[in-house]
Order: sequence, then structure tokens, then C-alpha cells
Amino acid sequence: MREQLKLLEQLQRIDVVLQQAEASLEELPKKLQSMKDDVAGIERMLDGERQQLRDAEAYKSNIESEIREEQELLTRTKAKLASVRNSKEYLAVQREFDANRKTTSDREDEVKKLDEAIAQFQESIKVHEEEVAKLREHVEQEEAVTARKVDELTAEATQMRGEREKIAESVEKAILRRYDRLIRQRGKAVVPAINGVCSGCNMRLPPQLYNIMQRVETIEQCPNCQRIVYYPEETTPDEPAAE
Repeated sequence: MREQLKLLEQLQRIDVVLQQAEASLEELPKKLQSMKDDVAGIERMLDGERQQLRDAEAYKSNIESEIREEQELLTRTKAKLASVRNSKEYLAVQREFDANRKTTSDREDEVKKLDEAIAQFQESIKVHEEEVAKLREHVEQEEAVTARKVDELTAEATQMRGEREKIAESVEKAILRRYDRLIRQRGKAVVPAINGVCSGCNMRLPPQLYNIMQRVETIEQCPNCQRIVYYPEETTPDEPAAE
């Protein structure tokens, strides 16, 4: 059975590498997609800022149009002041003039605030456009790196599967089925017993089982974690434990 155990150890070394390769093959596209999502998020924010800028500029244009109308009205009202004939009419026209002038002043203040907001939008858009440009460049570089890594890992996994298949042909079918089930469920199927302890779950093995393992005549499993346990070949055999 020692030869079968050696084959299982070889299988496990390959399977560990395969698991790592498959995990990387699954994780690499996710990492790249996460970066693309970040870029898309900033682009959506940029679209919102551009729309806010357009809205602010359109609103400013409307206010400026109103200011021109108010200024024309002021001019007419001022001319009207020069033609009034009595104080009552003069006061009425003066109130109209003052109201128009206040409206114009308020509108001009509003335009100043809009100018500040527009400048802030423009600065923010500029910063975010530069950020997006850098991120896009980084994503393009990562796409190339990811594609290369995926090709390398795929080739490595294909080679390892071929090696695994050759080794598996020499393993007894019943033992191979047991091993395959354990490697899927536990991540690691074959572990050494060190000083009577299963290195897979750190539980002490029954003395009788440990004695049987030292004879290497059968494939044994840890009663606790069910992993295949073996007595390391380089270990000096222990004195038989009391059964």
C-alpha cells in the first residue's frame, strides 16, 4: 500500500496546484470586472456632473435673458420718470423703477452664484475626466496582463490534468474514488500522522489505528476528519502502542 499512498501524495500535489490555478482563473476576471465597474461608476458620476453643468448654463442663460428684459424695462421706466407731471405719478413710477432695479440686482447676484457653481462643476469634471483617463489606461494594461495570466494558467492546468490522469491510472479505483471525494470535500485528502496525531485535524488517533498505519498494509482514515492518514516513511517507527 505504500506505493498507493505515494501515488495519492503525487495526485494531491497536483490537485493543490490545480485548485490554486482554478481559483486564480475564477478570481482574475472578477478583479478585472471590479476595476471596470469602478470606471463605469466614475463615468456615471461624470455624466451627472455634465448634466448639472448643462442645466446650470441653461438656467444662467435664462436669467441673463431676464436681466436684459429688466434693463430694457428700467430704461423705459427711467424715461417715464422724466415725463411725469405730478408728484403722485412720480412716486408711482419711482416705486416701479426701484422694484425693477432690485429685480435686476437680484438676478445679477444669482448669475454670480451660478458662475461660481459652473466653475466648480467644470473643475470637478476636469479632475474626474483625468481620473477616468488614468483608470481606463490602467484597465487596458490589466486586461493585457490578465489575458496573459489566464493563458499561462490554462496551459499549466491542462498540463497538470494530463499528469494527473496518468498517475490516477495506477491508483486502485476504490481508493481513487475515496480520494476524489475527500479532495472535493476537504481540500486536502491525504495527510501524515505526526506522533500519533492527524495533521489534518490535529486529533490524536486511536493507538490501535496508529499501530496498523505503521505496518502500511492498508489505507486508513482519520476517525474524526475522514482524511486518509499515513505514517511518514522517514519517521522512525514507534514502539507498538498498547491496544
